[in-house]
Amino acid sequence: MKIQIRNETAIIEGYVNAVERFSKVLYDTRGKFIEKIMPSVFQRALEKNKDVLALLNHDYDRVIARTSDGTATLCEDNIGLHAKIQVTDKELIEKAKKGKLRGWSFGFRAVKEDRKNNEEGLEERTIRELELLEVSVLDDRKQPAYYGTSIEMRDNETFVIEYRDGVEEKTEVTTEEKPPDKEERAELYKYQNRLYELKLNSLKQTAE
Repeated sequence: MKIQIRNETAIIEGYVNAVERFSKVLYDTRGKFIEKIMPSVFQRALEKNKDVLALLNHDYDRVIARTSDGTATLCEDNIGLHAKIQVTDKELIEKAKKGKLRGWSFGFRAVKEDRKNNEEGLEERTIRELELLEVSVLDDRKQPAYYGTSIEMRDNETFVIEYRDGVEEKTEVTTEEKPPDKEERAELYKYQNRLYELKLNSLKQTAE
C-alpha cells in the first residue's frame, strides 16, 4: 500500500487482490479450503457495477471514496485488482500519518464457482464470476489477513457476502506539501514585507 499525503488530501493505492493465485488456507462452514479468482473476473464485475464504494473497515457508514464520482479508480491488470483512491476524510488522513493503515480488503458475492479436492485432499475453490460490492482500507483495528462472511438480504433474496484481504505489501507513506498558489504567495509577501518594515523601524528607533 502506497500513501501520499498532500495537505488535506491522501492518495492511497495498492493491490486489493491477486488473480490466478491460490490463497492461504481459509475456513467456512464446509471446512478448510483454498481459492483463486480467475483473470478478467474483476474486470467484468467492474463493468457491471459503476459505483463500487471504498470504505473504512467494511463500514458502510464510512464511505471514503467511490468509482462513480472519480475519487476511486479500480482496474484489473495482469497482477490483480488495483485500487487508487483520493481521500479527504480527516480522521483517515491522521491515521495514515501515524502509520495506522494496514492494507486492503474487499467484499464480494460469488456468482459462479468450481470446487474440487486436490491430491492432498484440500478443497480448491475457483471463482469464475463475482459481484464486487466494495473495497476497504483497513486500519489498526482490522489487520490484513482479514476474511469472513456476513448474511445480507436484497430484493427478498438472502445471500452471503464474503470478505478477503489484499495482497501483502509494505505500507509506504510520503508527505508532500503543496507550494502556495498566487494568492497565498501574495499574502506571504505582504506579511514578510510588513515584518521587514517593523524590524527596520525598530532598528531606527534603537539608533535614535
